[in-house]
Amino acid sequence: MRIPRWLAWILLLGTLGTCGLLRQFHDSTPQASSVSPIVGSALFAAVFLLLLVTARERGRRPHRGDGVRLGVLTPILLLLLVEKWFSLALYPGIFAKLAPAGLSESQADAAFRAFAGLALIAISVVIGRLSMPTLRKTWRRARPGRWPVAALGMLIVVGASYLLLGGLGALLGGGLRLTLPRGDALLLWVVGGQSVLAFAEELYYRGLLLGEMERLAPRLGVHRPGPRRWLALSSTSLMFGLEHLTLGPPWGESLRELVFVVSLGLLFGLLAMASSNLHFVGGVHAWINWLLLGAAPCFVDASGQSALPAGTYIGLTLILAFVLTFSFQAWRSRPTYREPLLES
Repeated sequence: MRIPRWLAWILLLGTLGTCGLLRQFHDSTPQASSVSPIVGSALFAAVFLLLLVTARERGRRPHRGDGVRLGVLTPILLLLLVEKWFSLALYPGIFAKLAPAGLSESQADAAFRAFAGLALIAISVVIGRLSMPTLRKTWRRARPGRWPVAALGMLIVVGASYLLLGGLGALLGGGLRLTLPRGDALLLWVVGGQSVLAFAEELYYRGLLLGEMERLAPRLGVHRPGPRRWLALSSTSLMFGLEHLTLGPPWGESLRELVFVVSLGLLFGLLAMASSNLHFVGGVHAWINWLLLGAAPCFVDASGQSALPAGTYIGLTLILAFVLTFSFQAWRSRPTYREPLLES
């Protein structure tokens, strides 16, 4: 079955926008009153319909014609909708049964982040098999062998950021001192939960969704490499921003939050493309989350108040991450010269 290209664009962009906003309005999404919300929601109906289309299109030989074959769109539509269906319909009930007893509200929230991250990784692996080229590309960027390089890179980035800020403070005579966050059970839950969730989001957004959008672009009429990358970056970053948006007054604050998160999504996507290492991007993502949640060391002044806003640490972290990535890529691609062997 083929559909016009303009309709494919509407279907794809509409699904991206809808999935980005579903977390804001999921309490009011249509549901059938006579059956369980798990199988009676509009999300389940959309997933079920797409699975039928996938089963019908699987194994069929592609044939020439105008428009876009619907089977080409089903992998990314299922990547979007299945994750939303699971996270909105199943996560709360499953977590309620698995959550450790005696957790405070803050600890339970942090533990839920870890649970959601693990679940997102599992969903990405299962649903990603619908597009094996994208799954293989994502695996190359996320294979365990890349973790040591990512860990070393994060140590360099974080260490350099504190050395630069501390040295600048010393030169200016600010009397800054570095303090560690209070070590307690909540800190461990926050650090662990945000680490798992950050890597899972990079696997999903900058791995599967970014790769699938880039692969799908030629079928939508975008053939040149540059526009293909920017289409993938902009669409997935906008959805990433909508997912993390807090709607409500004051609306100016919501707009600033949207711009900030969309910009982060673009930078994470560029970093993933440049480094080909989702562990490193996940590390940067997790570190930024720790900074925003007060789970990372910070400089304080003589009165014990925080001397620098979180944005200072975040901006310097991103700059150093890109500098390190491009420096490493330049080092790897440097020409090697060999002296010619003397002929006897």
